[in-house]
Amino acid sequence: MARTALDRAEKLFASGRFAELISLLEPQVPVYRESRRFYYLLGASCLRAGDPGGASTYLKRAEQLSPSDVDTVLALAALSVRKGDTASAIEGYLRILEDKPGDRRARAGLGVLRREGGPEGLSRLIESGRIERLYPGHRPIPRFVTPLGIFLAFAAAVYFGWSPAAALLEAVVRPRAIRPEVAAVTLSRAETDSPVQTGGIFRYVLTEKQALDAFEKAKDYFQAYRDNAALIEINRLLGSNASPGLKEKARSLRSFVGKPDFRTIKDVPGFDEVRLDPALFEGCSVSWKGMAANVKDDSGVVTFDFLVGYQDKNRLEGIVPGRISGAEVPVDRPLELLARLSFADNVLSLDGIAIHELVQGKTP
Repeated sequence: MARTALDRAEKLFASGRFAELISLLEPQVPVYRESRRFYYLLGASCLRAGDPGGASTYLKRAEQLSPSDVDTVLALAALSVRKGDTASAIEGYLRILEDKPGDRRARAGLGVLRREGGPEGLSRLIESGRIERLYPGHRPIPRFVTPLGIFLAFAAAVYFGWSPAAALLEAVVRPRAIRPEVAAVTLSRAETDSPVQTGGIFRYVLTEKQALDAFEKAKDYFQAYRDNAALIEINRLLGSNASPGLKEKARSLRSFVGKPDFRTIKDVPGFDEVRLDPALFEGCSVSWKGMAANVKDDSGVVTFDFLVGYQDKNRLEGIVPGRISGAEVPVDRPLELLARLSFADNVLSLDGIAIHELVQGKTP
């Protein structure tokens, strides 16, 4: 017996191949317009793929077709958590527990909201990726993440010594695998056919090919964990004559930006590069050296002027206002600041993530 598209979609969903599922089912909407399971699989896959707009559309249709379906209500509750609408999420979980008091998934969702339901907690939940525990389906586990792989990593610790083996162990246990959620953000036929708009005033004017190439470059950079490079392409699209649909898809990619640290940050732009076009680098992370001046502490939030390039007091590249929470900012000391760039109201500023003092006389 021939397998239907829905049968194949069930297998793709079970194996965590969400991008393939979306590509398979979206053209089948006219065929399955009355299938609750069809819309659930599409909506749940969009949620996993980082497309909350698509997830909302498909899951709400699934709910219309079967309001009491537990899987759909759970997915909608998780989507509400993702949007910060905790009241709707709680309502969904309680609806399930009224009929099924022992449902572990609903109880787990309420437990998460009890612990991390405030604005700061939700922000941490999303940024860390732990929110995905509430999502339906699961990510595929890379084949090499096995007990044998972990054993080999520890064996390498004995043979090579701790430092290289530690890196190897991290690669085995926490591999940077291909991100299916990034691959799943795809353009519709209409968006690829008309990727730019005419009329209006834009910072960047792109051809159709340039707009489509920028979108694909952003995805490729995210797959390579080069978030800064991806953000530059996204910012280029958002400030351009790209179509509204293409801009919305580009904007959805921003949710994949990870939290940087001094060891893993890549494609760090220099101050001279940023000041020529600060809008292009909005949200990018930098690790700049310099000194702090005019430091003020207001209830744990420290504001300062960062003197970029002035760590040796030889050359001042520029002065950028900054802020950081819960950290001490030494004055008249060479520093390295890890921060995200912000460009609002035509003002460039630094949102500090971490800061450390450089050893005198050893700054490059």
